[in-house]
Amino acid sequence: MRDLSVTQEYVICIVDEKGKISGFSSEKAVCFVAAAILELRMERCIVIDAKKTSVTGSLPADRQYLKPLYDFISQKKQMKLSKILGEYCLSLTNKRYHELLDEVGASLVKMGLVQERKIGLLGNKKGYTPAPETVRSVVEGLRSELLEEGKISEEAAALAILLERAKCLKQYFSKFEQKEIKEKVRVLMDSPEGKLVKEIADYIETILVIVSASGASAV
Repeated sequence: MRDLSVTQEYVICIVDEKGKISGFSSEKAVCFVAAAILELRMERCIVIDAKKTSVTGSLPADRQYLKPLYDFISQKKQMKLSKILGEYCLSLTNKRYHELLDEVGASLVKMGLVQERKIGLLGNKKGYTPAPETVRSVVEGLRSELLEEGKISEEAAALAILLERAKCLKQYFSKFEQKEIKEKVRVLMDSPEGKLVKEIADYIETILVIVSASGASAV
């Protein structure tokens, strides 16, 4: 389902049966924020240099679900990744994290790909449950790009890396397929055409290290 963005496809693949990204100290939640940051980078809205981000372009009309994150980064000329991750992954209130997730979820609801539901002890939070055929469509699209002959897009490679680091690639692919996907992504990263994919992998690793060094994720 390549007409969806990396962040949208990641959410579809990662939510549990209640429609939430579950778990404290979860790589799943951290990789969601990483996906949003990377999407801004891939859209040339921001640059990431020496663990700092700067806004370099306007937010496209079809990426308005990233506006909460884009606006937050826009507050300063340069913002450290650790500052962004502290606000989105380590905050006790989780306000910014859920605001971003709700915007992405709402974009998928509008497309008819997920169903909004109330979750939480008080029913005051939102979950986003995709139909089985929606998940299957995203996974099969990823499978066709990564396991068949042909060029691998930066978006497919990024999604595969995010799912692998979130420990969810195994949920959709066999051990043999996972091995083949990792090898294809590695070969791509080592090629001139895979420069951005290599940067993406490095960014994800940097983000996970920053969060790990800062303490348990509060999302």
